[in-house]
Amino acid sequence: MKNTKGKVVIYVKKYCPFCKKAKELLDEKGVKYEEIDVLRNSDLFDGIKSKYNVSTVPQIFITDENGDYVHHIAGCDKLMDLEKEGKLDSMLNNNEDIINATAYTSGSDEHEGCNIIHNEDFM
Repeated sequence: MKNTKGKVVIYVKKYCPFCKKAKELLDEKGVKYEEIDVLRNSDLFDGIKSKYNVSTVPQIFITDENGDYVHHIAGCDKLMDLEKEGKLDSMLNNNEDIINATAYTSGSDEHEGCNIIHNEDFM
């Protein structure tokens, strides 16, 4: 299952187990994605944190053909839930007839170990 419209952008932190798990699922599905390291691109992630009220990784976005974010999947747990529910493929293809929501958030605290630390020692 390759995404045929737009692309996937995933904000990650090196060594984050949830980021690794999310990328593994996308890899298994044959999805090409742009990976953005939040420690090396803190300015980009600051904008994401502000706009979407998030502070953890992974943050997954699916774009339309123009590069605009049309779906936001907040976290690995939610990505896995969408896959189990059979909704992820439709989102990856931006099939609005099947899935008509833009933000998917997880109620868990799965990312405690993947909080973003803005410290130059880590860059």
